[in-house]
Amino acid sequence: MNKYALLAIFWFIIGIYALLFRESTNDIPPFPHFDKVSHFALFFIQIWLSANAFIRSKKGIPYFGLIIFALLYAFTSEWAQATFTSTREGSWLDGLADMLGASLSLLLVKYCKK
Repeated sequence: MNKYALLAIFWFIIGIYALLFRESTNDIPPFPHFDKVSHFALFFIQIWLSANAFIRSKKGIPYFGLIIFALLYAFTSEWAQATFTSTREGSWLDGLADMLGASLSLLLVKYCKK
């Protein structure tokens, strides 16, 4: 297992903690839509690390598989926030930000890999 695979696993654990177990505060965000930027960044980094794990292991990048993973992760995390947390709520806009981050990450990996 290469360092990118380990970092991807570590980042996934951090993401689950941040999305589900860390309570939301009533603090004023640093700028409007900060939460959407956070969702975008979380998924961008997750997919970038995952794609690089495949690159470093000399395997082809499973673009479709990574998008399906991101879609399931986004849907499940938003559903879990709505269902299991009292300080967070599920939002389709957060899910959209998640998928935009994942998609842009894969596009950049694809074009930078050449």
